[in-house]
Amino acid sequence: MKKIIFSLMACALLGAVSCESMLDIPQKGVTSYDDFYANDADAEAALVNMYKQYINNVAATEGIDVPEQVVLNYSADDILAAGGHNEDHAPFRYFCEFRYDNANGTLKQVYQRYMYSIYHANLVISNFTNENREGTAPKWESAFTKQAVAEARVMRAYLHLMLALSWNTPPIIDRVYNADEDIVSAESQSQVLEWVIAECEKAISSGSLPARKGKGDKDATARMSVGFAQFIAGKAAMFNNDPATARKYLGDLINSGNYALIDSDLYWTNFHVYGDGNSESIFEPNLIEDPAFTQGWGAMMIGRWMVANVFCWRTDALASSPQVHVGNMGWNGGAIQEDFAKKFLAHDGDSPRRLACFLTEEEWLYEMDWASDIDAATGQNVNMSLADKKKDPLRGIKSANGVYSHGPYFEWKHMVYINPPKILTGGKEFPADNMKTTGPASNHTNYNVARYAEALLLYAEACIGSADEAKGLAALQQVQQRSGSGKISDKLTFEDVMEEKQYELWFESCRFHDLVRWGNQGKVDLDKVFNQSGIHDDVPIVYDAFFTKGEAEHRLYTEPAAGDNAIKYNKFEKGRHEYFPFPLDVTKMNPNLKSYGAWANDTHVE
Repeated sequence: MKKIIFSLMACALLGAVSCESMLDIPQKGVTSYDDFYANDADAEAALVNMYKQYINNVAATEGIDVPEQVVLNYSADDILAAGGHNEDHAPFRYFCEFRYDNANGTLKQVYQRYMYSIYHANLVISNFTNENREGTAPKWESAFTKQAVAEARVMRAYLHLMLALSWNTPPIIDRVYNADEDIVSAESQSQVLEWVIAECEKAISSGSLPARKGKGDKDATARMSVGFAQFIAGKAAMFNNDPATARKYLGDLINSGNYALIDSDLYWTNFHVYGDGNSESIFEPNLIEDPAFTQGWGAMMIGRWMVANVFCWRTDALASSPQVHVGNMGWNGGAIQEDFAKKFLAHDGDSPRRLACFLTEEEWLYEMDWASDIDAATGQNVNMSLADKKKDPLRGIKSANGVYSHGPYFEWKHMVYINPPKILTGGKEFPADNMKTTGPASNHTNYNVARYAEALLLYAEACIGSADEAKGLAALQQVQQRSGSGKISDKLTFEDVMEEKQYELWFESCRFHDLVRWGNQGKVDLDKVFNQSGIHDDVPIVYDAFFTKGEAEHRLYTEPAAGDNAIKYNKFEKGRHEYFPFPLDVTKMNPNLKSYGAWANDTHVE
């Protein structure tokens, strides 16, 4: 894949604004704001800066996590926040158990990172159009500035969509605001969503927005494009209860012929380096191994350092290191919820999709290579018999404390594959996911934002009950056929679309938003999903009887956590937990922001 490498010098030019030094020493290499935004080179620098800031904020780490991934995935019903004990990765658990409040640091990071990225998109728009407070005409206009504005418009719309789905009534930041201006909450979520759709349409109809040039055009997947604008408009319309508009935009995306599902046996590569920019990708920002950032924190952050550890198994609890990741690098940040894993397994069986998401006990213990499977001198597989593997002391869970908040199913959809596993590759060679310059604890895989499978499923849902039901069924069937599950629907129903979407997009930041939307539409009961389903009755801990009970063969079993590690679930409260509260620090500075529902009346956090 041809990586889009952004010039660090171009970014530096944008951020450099002249100021007087106390010693009145002239600054070298600094461009005055008054002299900037005056030519195509400045427009390119501003656009590059927008993408750089998005990558460094929304798609990058804060500490050991990408805040967006934590907040949206751990709030869903099919993932458990894990770790070593109850207070390990505590900010993560608060979302899983609805114990967060407006002072939660991870929540604050998500909100501020969206807002910061919007600001940098607005720098492009407000300086190369008259969309600024004074209505001032730009100093420079050209075909390229129109393209830059179109890309920035879609980026801004996408970020507002994410804010609306998470906070319900975020402010609409439609230009660069001055310090003396008030920012207020939107009147409704619908107001934000309609604005998002209108902004996407404006970018599309401008004729300046880049379009993907066929299924093999990888470069277009790393920037705002016509296809991504259509996706965002269609998704916003679905959340705005406007399936007709969703059908229009998503139908145009599908009919463009620029996107296609990849082959079933390569499904797993959607989440690994080999699949970067494939035919299924609609938008995924490039994460590159930039020579200017080959040392220290810079390279690690670009590669989402330590997220690799979070999404790896609890390796200090294991008897040895499975060769897929190698080394003591896993912290057990998130676990597939056991009841959902059983449902997924019953539906998909040994499908390529299920295998790409998680392993069963037997697969994890015996169909992966552990330390004892590899000859240390030659690096070759020693071909242990199954009988020997069952008694092998260098596999399984050795710790007497087990693996906390985890059942006997082992997720690895987002794990960094240092050695892509044969159970997925069939023994073929595939590139590793880690960055060479930063070692095993880095992730070189692009950050997934939108892929074609979600577009197909959104379109299928939008077609239910319309004259386009046959087209919607065909879209659903494409996803089902590629999954390898064996189930192919013969009619288009909401239940089939909902079910398929949970399997197809598990752990991809979609489920929580969808549940809230469906709950608002009366299609699902959120109290039943979160409170009556039993998924939070106990915190599971998985053990290996080979070590804890001295049994002759490996056998995994779970027991509920007790004492300080027991469940602290606060229950999902309707009228509160559908959306997040605005961060406390933000509302202290701006009391015009009003949080959703019961959050608006909260006074318990000061």
